[in-house]
Amino acid sequence: MAAKKSQGAALPLSYAGITTVSVTKIHPFSIGTIIKYRLNTLCYNNMMNRFCKKHGLVKHLKRKDGIYRCASCASEWVVNNRKAKKERLVKLFGGKCTLCGYKTYVGALDFHHINPEEKEFTLSVKGLCYSWTSILKEAKKCIIVCKNCHAEIGVGIKKI
Repeated sequence: MAAKKSQGAALPLSYAGITTVSVTKIHPFSIGTIIKYRLNTLCYNNMMNRFCKKHGLVKHLKRKDGIYRCASCASEWVVNNRKAKKERLVKLFGGKCTLCGYKTYVGALDFHHINPEEKEFTLSVKGLCYSWTSILKEAKKCIIVCKNCHAEIGVGIKKI
């Protein structure tokens, strides 16, 4: 029997935006798969499907400077940056609950505003996106309490 003919002409690698042959060493995908995805790359709302060394074929966000960045890598960076800021802030302000002395896990410590009228923003997860100077300015209006003490302050069981 004769071998089946391919339906279309083979495209050169440079047509798909691939300039090196070592692409298969970076990803377990075949060259054909890479070409298929490169040709079918979709752009919408400043997002594009591209290859990331860590996550494979995923959405990439377009930054303000025009460079695309893996959405998953960007998300991981934000999470790690917020955790690092909170650890640094807790360590700077004593590292333990001011009411009961709890200090085992940084994630169980909150910043409670002494005077809620002075609060510009909360120092929860989203508040840690501000600049370090803004965070320090806001943290000076707070005390560190564990989540249990914070809940008891909220319902009036404990007083500051």
